[in-house]
Amino acid sequence: MKERFKKFWAQRTPRERVVAVVAALFIGFTTLYPMLVEPVLTAFAEQSKQIESFKKTYDVTPDTLDRYSKLLARRKDIEAFYNQADLSADPLSYLEGLLKNTAQAAGSYNVTPREGIQLGGKYTTKFFAVNFQTGSYENLVSFLNAVTSGKQPMLISQINIDKRGAGETINVQLEVSGFEANTKQ
Repeated sequence: MKERFKKFWAQRTPRERVVAVVAALFIGFTTLYPMLVEPVLTAFAEQSKQIESFKKTYDVTPDTLDRYSKLLARRKDIEAFYNQADLSADPLSYLEGLLKNTAQAAGSYNVTPREGIQLGGKYTTKFFAVNFQTGSYENLVSFLNAVTSGKQPMLISQINIDKRGAGETINVQLEVSGFEANTKQ
């Protein structure tokens, strides 16, 4: 076979040889490029993208882990705080008791319940608009402390305190939310 090729090649003119070599190179290139070169180039490009993505992830990972550990610690603190809370009682009754006993509300007070929100099936958040009058700042401070950190802690979302004139009466308006354990589960 080698001898036949040599004889065939020897019979060709230099121009035919150049055309044959160019045609063989073209066919070889068009055949080998899609099979060998293109997949390698594609693999290198994809690998470069992955390396860049991993580098970005590596750069933000310490901050993410630090934030996660802080949030986890905060979550544990909140859970420990609310594990001590007595959520079995109705927050409306608890709030009215604080108004009578701690704030020593002068005259009548008004507690208006609003629509609650279910929290994960275990708890319901109850919202209240509260209006009352008290005779001293000490009673008001004791009331606010008991509302936020008492046996059934509540969140104060808004508060307005008004003392007009020379009178000893302090008018208080606030919005609070408390938690109640769902009995239906």
